Amino acid sequence: MPASHLPLAVVPMTVRAALPAGALAVALAISAAAVADSNPQETTLEAATALSARAAGSDLELVRGDVVELADLARRHIREAGLDAALKDFLSAPWKREANGLHLWGVTTRGVSWFDTGHPELIGIDVSNITDIEGRFWTQLAEASARGSGEKVFLLLFPHPKTARSAVGYHTCFMLDDERILCAGAFEDAPTG
Repeated sequence: MPASHLPLAVVPMTVRAALPAGALAVALAISAAAVADSNPQETTLEAATALSARAAGSDLELVRGDVVELADLARRHIREAGLDAALKDFLSAPWKREANGLHLWGVTTRGVSWFDTGHPELIGIDVSNITDIEGRFWTQLAEASARGSGEKVFLLLFPHPKTARSAVGYHTCFMLDDERILCAGAFEDAPTG
């Protein structure tokens, strides 16, 4: 793999530290897209398995990159397998990652949770009036991300799916054909003890 296509995780911290914040965000997005598409012989399942094997810990730059990569892989898997088959696949490994609570979730444009591997207790509930810990309406952020009218990758302060403790998380979303939104999300790993 050419050096220009290496995942950001293998770029030395000294190089990452030298990049301005905006340039780093762009580099993360480009890096995730390049990794997802750089090896045409790597299957979507192989790429998802490789992503599942990584952990970002409390490095929010890596969390953000992993979220973008998972969304790209999910979109690719839906194209390859069809929506129904892909949704069934998303319920298990390698599409769910213990580390960082990396997972897929979805809401409708009306704000009803229809899919969530991180917080399955929310499925079927109108979550349009639920905010994160800092008062952000996350369904509105999800729709703005999916439609391109807001931040493509947005930050929430929300309970970590495994620890239930408040954790910073990144999310990015895309529209499906039927006014449903599918998102990828992950959190900084929070101490469990």
